[in-house]
Amino acid sequence: MKLLFVTLYIDHVLLFLLRALAQQVSLRVVHDFDNDWSLQLAEFGVSTHRVICKSRFDRRFKAELEQLQREQPCDLVQCFHGNSQLANVIHWAGRELPIVGYRGRIGHLKLRESPVAYWSVRNPQLSAVVANSSAVAAYLENFRVLKPRNVQVIPTGVDLEWIQSRAQAAFGLRSRLGLPADSFVALSMGSLRPVKNFELIVEAAKQLAPKDVHFVNLGDSRGWAEKTRGIANLHFLEFEPNPFPAIGEADVFVSTSHGEAFGRANIEAMACGKPVVGPKAGGALDQIEHDVSGRFFQPNDASDFAGQVLWYRQNPERATLHGAQAKQRVERRFSTAAMAESYLSLYRKVLAERSAER
Repeated sequence: MKLLFVTLYIDHVLLFLLRALAQQVSLRVVHDFDNDWSLQLAEFGVSTHRVICKSRFDRRFKAELEQLQREQPCDLVQCFHGNSQLANVIHWAGRELPIVGYRGRIGHLKLRESPVAYWSVRNPQLSAVVANSSAVAAYLENFRVLKPRNVQVIPTGVDLEWIQSRAQAAFGLRSRLGLPADSFVALSMGSLRPVKNFELIVEAAKQLAPKDVHFVNLGDSRGWAEKTRGIANLHFLEFEPNPFPAIGEADVFVSTSHGEAFGRANIEAMACGKPVVGPKAGGALDQIEHDVSGRFFQPNDASDFAGQVLWYRQNPERATLHGAQAKQRVERRFSTAAMAESYLSLYRKVLAERSAER
């Protein structure tokens, strides 16, 4: 199988996925972002080609894809992120090649508001669309016009060995915050955009202040640090390029965004052996097993959220057990190897269907 993988960016998840795919297929990667991750692809023997896609009518982008196809014909195209890229891939390849799209968001798929996003998963020339969670798949299937012909749920996977090697460093979470060594810490991570529903954490911090429960967010506070300065058990740390040592020193990981399509931070925390308190909605439904690898709370219910965090404060042995089971769950279901095998299985299915059509 000869695969052309077109992507908007390279991050650590894609790096390890592409490495796994390269061991099974002849792989060429087209990307338009130059960073340390993309440079490492060459170390894995992956053929790369950088070209910037400026719009969904980018003639140069299409011309370079055509040139690549002439030099090294591929059997199938995977377009991973980037609506403009996919629009150009569809215009270039037409029905000549099977094309697999990708969807990692819930919402923003309205014909009038975003025709590019609409066609990125509705175009009849797509052979399949990958959804990174069951919630995304349900969103796609329930959209009533031009349903995708073949939606496949493939969860995002992480490289456990890489995460665990980086988690070994000391972070000193409690000492940085001036907290006693036995303080209970619930950690969240991310830039606090409105979708994160951080107000739930603010309210929970107020409710649990007498219980010696501390909430810490790692990432851009976007003004929340100033607005909540008077809440003594609510703390903010800047973005860390390696967050895994901090996660490893927390007691639980918390996520309050009920609109997350997947929420990769949850499985990264689980890979660090931490239970996750998350909403009973969105991507968390695929990740968390209630009272096994974490606990659910009802979306937008700050009291229920606070209650689930307090439950772990009162049952530390269960926090340890659930953390170990969370790590096992990642090993079974959310590893890079499982992700790569699912993609390969889909590619084989798409190629078999195309062969049968002919």
